[in-house]
This record gives sequence, structure tokens and C-alpha cells, in this order.
Amino acid sequence: MMYAGNNVIRGGGNIMHGYGTGFLANGSHGWFVLIPIACHLIFMLVIIILAVIILKRHGKKVRAIHKQNDPALLILRERYAQGEIDTEEFNRRKQDLAI
Repeated sequence: MMYAGNNVIRGGGNIMHGYGTGFLANGSHGWFVLIPIACHLIFMLVIIILAVIILKRHGKKVRAIHKQNDPALLILRERYAQGEIDTEEFNRRKQDLAI
């Protein structure tokens, strides 16, 4: 005879006596056990998806700021502003720098 809390298990272990077992007749919880697991998985998926969205948005902002502060692009803008190159040349070189 083994003692498990308020339950007494005799012999083979399938006969449960006592109160507050919370078990079905066959000794399992049934599919109700899956509900908390599913809730935890959904919660973790939501957290992961939100983290990916936030990191993507932040990454775009960082790249945009870094792109604006690119030294080669700043020099190109200065040359365009001073009239050393025309609009067509500016756009062509700007496109080359973006690659």
C-alpha cells in the first residue's frame, strides 16, 4: 500500500480511493490538461510575434537614420548643392550608392 497525499493506491495502482483526486474513471485528466498548455503556447507565440514586429520596425528606423548619415551620400548632396553635378548625375550616383 502506497500513500499519495489524501489518496491511497492499492495493488496495481488503478484503484484510487480518497477525495479530491480530480481524475476521470480511467485515471487521467482527459483533454482538459491540454487547455493550459494551449494557452501557454498561444501566449508565447503572441510574445514572439510582437517581439519580431517591434524589432523589424526599430531596425528600419535605424537603417534609415544610418542611411541619411552616410558620408558618401552627404558628399554627393554637397556637390549637388554647390552645382558641381546636375540632377541626372545626382540621381544616378545616389542610386549607385543605395545598392
